[in-house]
Amino acid sequence: MRTFIIGDVHGCLDELNDLLARAAIGSDDQIIFVGDLVGRGPNTSGVLDLVQRLNAVSVQGNHERKLLQAHESEAGAERMKLGAGQRQLLQSLDAEHWTQLKAMPLHKFLSAHQACVVHAGVMPGVPILAQDPWVLTHIRSLDDTGQPSPQVRPVSWGARYKGPPHIVFGHSAQVGIQMHEHATGLDSGCVYGGRLTGLLLEDCQLVPALAQRQQALVSVPARKVYYQPRI
Repeated sequence: MRTFIIGDVHGCLDELNDLLARAAIGSDDQIIFVGDLVGRGPNTSGVLDLVQRLNAVSVQGNHERKLLQAHESEAGAERMKLGAGQRQLLQSLDAEHWTQLKAMPLHKFLSAHQACVVHAGVMPGVPILAQDPWVLTHIRSLDDTGQPSPQVRPVSWGARYKGPPHIVFGHSAQVGIQMHEHATGLDSGCVYGGRLTGLLLEDCQLVPALAQRQQALVSVPARKVYYQPRI
C-alpha cells in the first residue's frame, strides 16, 4: 500500500483527478490531504464528494476552520468576516459536507512513514499533541521573538524544526514547495494557476532525504487561474 499526501486543492476538482491519474492511484493506496480542500476554486462540493468516495483523510486547514466557525456561530458574527465567495460556499454545502468538515482532525500521524500531516506547520520544540490549533492551521514563520507568525518571513518554522516526526504540510503558496530536513511543504498554488502536488511514498517508506525527495513528488499544472492571489 502506497501513501499519497496531496497539497492544497481549494476546489480544483479537475486538477485533483489529473493528479490521481498521474500517480496511478489504486484502491489499495492511502490518500491523505493537507487541508484547504475548500474555497477559492471552482468545485468545492465536487472535491469533498470525491474525497469521501476515495475514503481519503484530510486534516483541517484554515479555510475549513473559518467555514466551520461561521457555520456554528449562532450570532452570525463570524459570517460578517467572510468574503462573497465564502458566504456563497457557506450556503452551498449540504449536511453531509458539514459532517465531513467537522470530522477533519488537526493532525494525522503516519506511523509507517514516521511522519505527521498538518495543514500549516508546527511550533518547533513543542510536541504535536501539545500544539495550539491556531498554529497547526495558520503558522508560516517565526517572528523576531521566535513566536509563530501567519506571515511569510525570512525565518521559516520548517528551517528550525528538528523532528521527529517528519512534518508534511501545505498553506504557503507564496513560498511554494518547501524542502527542509524534517519538513516538506506541498502547496504549489494550484488555485492561483500554479500546480497541484503530492508526495508519493511506497509501503513503509520514510520521507526521502533532501537529495532524493524531489523524485517522490508528483505534480500536475493548473488548467487555469481560478483566483488572483494577494501576494
